[in-house]
Amino acid sequence: VLDAGHGGKDPGTMGKRGTKEKDIALDIVKRVGLLLEKNTRLKVIYTRTEDIFIPLWKRTKMANESNGKMFISIHLNGNPNKTAYGFETYLLRPGKTEDAIEVASRENEVIKFEEKSKDKYKDVSGESLIMATMAQSIFMKESEELASIIQEEMVKKVKSKNRGVKQAGFQVLIGASMPNVIIEAGFLTNRNEEKNLRNPKYRQTIANSIYKAIIKFRYSREQYLSES
Repeated sequence: VLDAGHGGKDPGTMGKRGTKEKDIALDIVKRVGLLLEKNTRLKVIYTRTEDIFIPLWKRTKMANESNGKMFISIHLNGNPNKTAYGFETYLLRPGKTEDAIEVASRENEVIKFEEKSKDKYKDVSGESLIMATMAQSIFMKESEELASIIQEEMVKKVKSKNRGVKQAGFQVLIGASMPNVIIEAGFLTNRNEEKNLRNPKYRQTIANSIYKAIIKFRYSREQYLSES
């Protein structure tokens, strides 16, 4: 299940040149999906294929209802520090660093666009986040493995900084009954990175890396299952 972050009335992070997170995320998702559809027999489910707004809770609901085997949400980063750059992959767990907590709270802000469904969300801090992560702990090891494979593949070809695997309380991951991660593919607030992300070749390189990571992860799971 491929999830392009934001959409519709929610643009996400904006770059200096007016680049919108929702557009870049959707473009990368479509490129990953196309590679999977062309080269594998995997069924690809998209939470959105156009510029529409989808509430966070609905994204994992779609993944669960389609019996998804992995949930990958693609986003772009932003930071008041314009020198910050690079790519990172997140797991659902209480945030360990201020940076991680800041990224999650920015991504969770989308809830303000959801007039009727605000009551669907619990406070993603303290006890409720611990309960949510415990419910998903069955997939935690696999999510960690998927995240580290994504970072490994990205670092091979994407000419940017490997910021590693991190953890924070992302609403979009809560409730996913499968291995699940969020990829922050680059910083739109960094002038140079925004320029790169506007380049279709650069976006294709990111998509190729994510595609290879999915194949590698799937193979590792099949190997594990055949041995156990």
